[in-house]
Amino acid sequence: MKEFWIYTGLRLLSLVATFGIVAGVWSLVAGEVDIFFAVIVAFVISGVLSFFVLDPQRRAFAEKVEARAAKAVEATRAKEDAEIDSEADSPSNGEGDSHKVS
Repeated sequence: MKEFWIYTGLRLLSLVATFGIVAGVWSLVAGEVDIFFAVIVAFVISGVLSFFVLDPQRRAFAEKVEARAAKAVEATRAKEDAEIDSEADSPSNGEGDSHKVS
């Protein structure tokens, strides 16, 4: 879970920093900042940058998720195997102690 928060925090930090740079440059060039378009430009630039810059964090997060998923699948398979084994050991078709007549 730590990898998720690190990656998410760095993504947010890159978005905020990129927005600050875009808004600053836009203000210097145009005199006023159109916030909507500045946010759109910041999203695009920070997305492209994070694809390259945050690759190690993204890979660490993906590996952690993959390991958890494999562990969950293995636990489910073991549970199913145990259920199948217990069904094979028990009597079938209603035969057993419940139908004994005294």
